[in-house]
Amino acid sequence: MADAASWALAGVFAIAAVHKVKNHLEFRGILDQYRIMPPPVVPLAAPLVVALECAVCVMLIVPPWRWLGGALAAGLLLLYGAAIALNLYGRGRTSMDCGCGGEATPLSGWLLLRNGLLALLACAPWLTTPSAAAGGWAGAVLAALMTASLWLGYAAGNQLLANQGRELGAVHG
Repeated sequence: MADAASWALAGVFAIAAVHKVKNHLEFRGILDQYRIMPPPVVPLAAPLVVALECAVCVMLIVPPWRWLGGALAAGLLLLYGAAIALNLYGRGRTSMDCGCGGEATPLSGWLLLRNGLLALLACAPWLTTPSAAAGGWAGAVLAALMTASLWLGYAAGNQLLANQGRELGAVHG
């Protein structure tokens, strides 16, 4: 399970980082809309977020660093969740894009739940042994199938969250 959780989560962070790099000006704008840091800090914070997400990807696929990648992933997801909750419940802002990457997704309780589940998934390297090491070839195949299942579940959930934004109309700040 640790392999599957780590590989799937590395994929989630890789997609998010690539999207943020490809749309760096849009991401900076979304980060600024959260209003959690002074505007002059945003241009410095945006590449830092991308760098941390890239570090998570690398650490999660390198077994000796997996525990650290899981800790960093969980920390980032909880930090993102706190920023979402502040804007959603503290400021009543439901029509802004989360900035997670991919299709525009509005802030919602479901988004917080998704991030919480991903943060729990990030704890898998601490709780289990690597399945490939434990089961040899069969363990690696099982881990790959579990990774695909986790990824499909994540993609389906993300599409549902993005569809929620379509029902609300254009997502903007």
